[in-house]
Amino acid sequence: MKDDAIKPTGTQSIARAAAVLRALALRSQSGARMADIARETGLERPTAHRILQGLIAEGMATQNEGTRRYYLGPFIYELGLLAEPRFHLREIAGQAVAFLAEQTGDTVFLAVRGGNDALCIERKAGSFPIKAFTVEVGSRMPLGIGCGGIAMLAALPEEEAASILKFNAPRLAEYGDVTATQLAELVAAARGRGYAINPHRAPGIAAVGMAVRHADGGLAGSISIAAIENRLPSERIEKIAPMLRAEIRKIEKMLRAS
Repeated sequence: MKDDAIKPTGTQSIARAAAVLRALALRSQSGARMADIARETGLERPTAHRILQGLIAEGMATQNEGTRRYYLGPFIYELGLLAEPRFHLREIAGQAVAFLAEQTGDTVFLAVRGGNDALCIERKAGSFPIKAFTVEVGSRMPLGIGCGGIAMLAALPEEEAASILKFNAPRLAEYGDVTATQLAELVAAARGRGYAINPHRAPGIAAVGMAVRHADGGLAGSISIAAIENRLPSERIEKIAPMLRAEIRKIEKMLRAS
């Protein structure tokens, strides 16, 4: 639905600004063009431009004068620092992420859910010389793109996961040729076996991931391990999965105690 079909309200203005910020977060490294923002938010360009100017005035967005691309602003960083003590999964899971990278020699990712997206909050490379740096810390992508995202979807109620996949379906073309149907099959398989396997994230890369839960059973995030494909055959995944599960149990115990 286009923005001009909705009556303007205070709540709607907040929702629109939040949608623009999410669009900026999706391209936090490369920067977002006005066309990207309009497409992601469904806003008309004049409306998106007006919101961006307001966000820039408040320090929540910036624009590179040379490329004309938009980025999240410094005030967002300040807010993140203030909020971090309440969302301390990165601190609690840090030791486990480092241990898994050391033991496997591969690249370990820690991610959390942000609405319909997965946000990478930590990455640790192992000793194997060929690295699987498929995701940057701070990057955001639709839930289901990436093994950690599949694991998080599998940990959600089936109806909620299906709703997220439906919402994200039009966005998948930017991330390769994976379809919503294929992702649904991967989520169902992960739900059945207790961990996710993702053969679609990037050519020549394989990954295994598992969700982290809060004490009440709610989703806290996920940890995934990625490597070049020939380092993660099914027999090695079956050996890594118990190690990953054991570290996640430790994290969940610390989350209960925090």
